[in-house]
Amino acid sequence: MASHGFFTYLRLKLVATLIRFVARMALAQRDRQLPGNIEPQRIRIASREKGRSINADLYYPPSTESSGPGPGKRPVLVNWHGSGFMVPGLGSDRAFCARVAREAGIIVVDADYRKAPECPFPAAVEDVEDALRWILSRPDEFDPNRVAVSGFSAGGNLALVASSSLRHDLSLAGIDISAVIAVYPPTDLSIHARAKTVPDPVKPIPGGIAALLDDCYTPDPATRKDPRVSPSLAEPSLFPNLVAIFTCQGDTLSPEANALADRLQGGKRQVVHHTLPGMPHAFDKGCEEGTPKWEQREFAYSSIIKTLKKQFPAY
Repeated sequence: MASHGFFTYLRLKLVATLIRFVARMALAQRDRQLPGNIEPQRIRIASREKGRSINADLYYPPSTESSGPGPGKRPVLVNWHGSGFMVPGLGSDRAFCARVAREAGIIVVDADYRKAPECPFPAAVEDVEDALRWILSRPDEFDPNRVAVSGFSAGGNLALVASSSLRHDLSLAGIDISAVIAVYPPTDLSIHARAKTVPDPVKPIPGGIAALLDDCYTPDPATRKDPRVSPSLAEPSLFPNLVAIFTCQGDTLSPEANALADRLQGGKRQVVHHTLPGMPHAFDKGCEEGTPKWEQREFAYSSIIKTLKKQFPAY
């Protein structure tokens, strides 16, 4: 795959450093309390690259009793955080992951992945595949026949890629991705970032920043038509039987994700699709109780948990 030229990389690296600094300041102001007193266990997942590992947080349900076939086996949800493919953010979905573990009774693996511009496409996708294959290394704990993937923003893109372009090879390895949940994901990077608009934007990602993020992740614009970059361009038949997509009315990324949800409708596949009114991108992070954002977060998270419980009923 293409890499950045030296001076382009230097420019992108400087901008990335500034964006990451601002993002860290914003994260420091957010409420990081975990519901239900579920503390994650930090683990390291072996990468395909010798000597490198992928950080991940493991969330166990309060009960350690088996809910599936075999001793101790449980369904597993693998989640990827938002980042614009640039900003480190492992842990930003802690409230979501802890709540899913507690209320759905399944194990959640919140996995990190490499970021651009230092590691452009396909580095993140490779880390996604490695994290999923790692499930097979713990056969007494995880049920590889009951696997779901989820993600927010860029993480939602990666979850959709995992459940489409990567799904067949993972199935041959013994991993059955039967459900995908994507929350305000970018799904079509072949559309130029500045061309993405909505009638009533709410705190939209500036077009210049969005274009820069795309440049960091995909140095060669031609790769943006690759379904591993733009899951909207993947064949619908590749996706699992359960697809849940949540978009935000005020988010400029919503039209492409809405179009994907519409495209996947029909046949035996169940498509859960909600556009949250008046919400901006990343509305659920740091929202205060009693606010419209809080109410929409409660609706979205509750809907996701209900969907997962229906997909993976307790035996």
